[in-house]
This record gives sequence, C-alpha cells and structure tokens, in this order.
Amino acid sequence: MANNPLKHLLNPIAKWLNDPEITDILVYGSRHVYARKRGGGFEQIYVSWQTDSDLMTAAKAIGREMKRRLDEREPILDARLPDKSRVNIVVEPCYNHGACIVIRKFPEQHYTLNDLERFGALDLNGRKILEIIMKYGRNVLIAGGTGSGKTTLLNSLCGFIPAHDIVVTVEDAREIALPCELWVALETKRALDNDDRDVTLRDLIRTSLRMNPRWVIVGEVRGAEALDLVRAFNTGHYGAGTIHANSADGALSALESLILQAGLDVSARAIKEMVHRAIHIVVHVEALPDHSRRLMEIIEVEGLDYGRSSIEPPYKTRTLYQYEFDRYDENGKAVGRFFVKEPPSWLNKLKLIPNFQMPDFWKQPEEQPTEQSEEQP
Repeated sequence: MANNPLKHLLNPIAKWLNDPEITDILVYGSRHVYARKRGGGFEQIYVSWQTDSDLMTAAKAIGREMKRRLDEREPILDARLPDKSRVNIVVEPCYNHGACIVIRKFPEQHYTLNDLERFGALDLNGRKILEIIMKYGRNVLIAGGTGSGKTTLLNSLCGFIPAHDIVVTVEDAREIALPCELWVALETKRALDNDDRDVTLRDLIRTSLRMNPRWVIVGEVRGAEALDLVRAFNTGHYGAGTIHANSADGALSALESLILQAGLDVSARAIKEMVHRAIHIVVHVEALPDHSRRLMEIIEVEGLDYGRSSIEPPYKTRTLYQYEFDRYDENGKAVGRFFVKEPPSWLNKLKLIPNFQMPDFWKQPEEQPTEQSEEQP
C-alpha cells in the first residue's frame, strides 16, 4: 500500500493488505473481520476500529477519496484500490452494522499455464490443448463460481495471443495484465453526480470494435453486454471472457439468460444460434473443498441438435478434456485424474497449418489419465 492515498483510512487492516500471502479480507462490521491466506480458509483477525460508527466514517471517507458517492442514497460501492485490489463496500440502509467491506487482492505476478500445471489445476495435456485453442483463434468462455480461478486462467490464456494481434480488454475493474504491446485496457466508469453518466461494459465493447482489434477480452460477462459480446464474436473478432456458472453446459444457458436482459425480441432458437456461432470453447473451473482449483472440463460447442428439437434445439457439444475426482488423501487433498477425451471437430484444419505439431494424444484415441493431488494457491 506504499504511496496509497487511502493508507490512513485502511490503516487498521494495513498489516494484512501488505501481506502477499493474504488473498481476501472480509469486514463485517467493526468486530467481525476475517482474512484468508492463499490456499487456506478464513480466520478472524483483530483490528482497531472501535465501533461500527468508526467503520462507517472510514467507509464513507474511502468513497470520497475515490471520488465515488457512498451514503444512504448510494449505499453500494464497487471499485479498485490503488494497489489493484478489488473492493466492494455496502453501508446503511443495505447493511446495518456500520459497513461491509470485501477486499479481493490479486498477486503482482500473474500465473502462466505452466504455473497452473505445477499447482495441479491441470496437467500437461490440458495445457497443450488450451495453448492450441488460443494460438489458433477459438473463442473461449471460462465458467466457474466466485474464487474458482476464472480470471487467473483468463490471464494465463491471454499469454498465448500472438504478439502482432491488437487486443482490447474490457472490465469493470482492471484485473487482466497482458505481456503484449498492442493492448488497450478499458474500464467502466460510474457517474459522479447527476450531470455525469455511467460508462458501461456495453459502451466499452461497442467502442472497442472501432479500435480494429483482433481480440476482444471481457473480464466478466454478467449483464446485457452479453449481446454485444456475441455480436462481436460473430463479426470476425476473436475473444474470451468469464461468466458465473456451475458447469460448462450451464455457462451457455447463463449466456442466453444475459442476452435476454438486453431486451432482444427474438426466439429462443435465434439466441441459441447466436451463442453457438460465437462461442467455440467453454472451460469450466472449480474450487474444491480443500481450497485447491481444478480445470474440470473443456468442451467444444459444435452446433445445435435440430434432430432433437426444431423449436429450441439443445447444444451439440463434445468433451475435449475432463477431470474426474477420485478421493481425498490422508492430508485432505483432492486426488483425481485428468483425461483427454475426444479431439476437436476442427482437427483436420489444424493439420493443414504449416509447422503445426500434432500432439500425441490426438493421434491416439485412447484416454491418457494422470493422478493429481497438488494444491492450487
């Protein structure tokens, strides 16, 4: 928190903000404060806010320092601290114990797929599949719950975007960091007063298309911007994004629901056709009870199964890669196996690319399992 203008306001939790091993801090009023270390659970910590009133005063001051309104009329603040941590604050009348402050810290070092393989989140074969998916321009949707590692994986995948491609990232609070130079990072903006206006994800996605990008990366799809996203992916742009969902199939349904929020007056079938043309790959990640993360599944969206229904046909998918949980070992760590399943439908196109190295697991049809029990940070 060095050179941070909010340092004096956050001084009671400065010790934990400055600890690189701490990933999350929860403030549920002045007497219930918790911190979580990487790979562990939440533990209560003791801070110097004496009363809920003191905490409320600090929370409002944080809002003023960030030039954001936080009071009874605007009781919710969602923003990014100067050290790039995400902060969400809720005060009265939506929260009755001073203030609820949730801070999610992000490591200065962004993990690569090699790191995720070392942590046990996937294996070598999974890493190779994801590398091929990104290098050869497949549109990817990453699905999972809160804290499952969606953004970490998205950052890792973006590292495979060719250096000569123009990339535009669109986020509410900037979390994506790319190693390339041809990169434009856009963030939304909340209105500061009645004469001001919000700049939404929809606004940013639309303007990003005027920047001649090869790739449009959306940090999190959670509203009507889903419509603009699939339109962008359907008009020659490559892209990736994350969405909250509990499965790969559930991610496609969630995307449909978000498109409906845009007020598009079309049939369910038309929305499904838009989605399957826009999204080529869905990756599902999950946080397991032992606090490790696993890449649970990679599926390819091949199209729609009109044979099963002509009105609202289901998606036709194939599983490229999958994790199967087996047990917990004597230390409580998850043990399971990763399997390479079917090859992608576009395998023959890959064979035509000069110097493409076909991985062995796509030369042989049988599955190739490996045991995993390492912990993800």
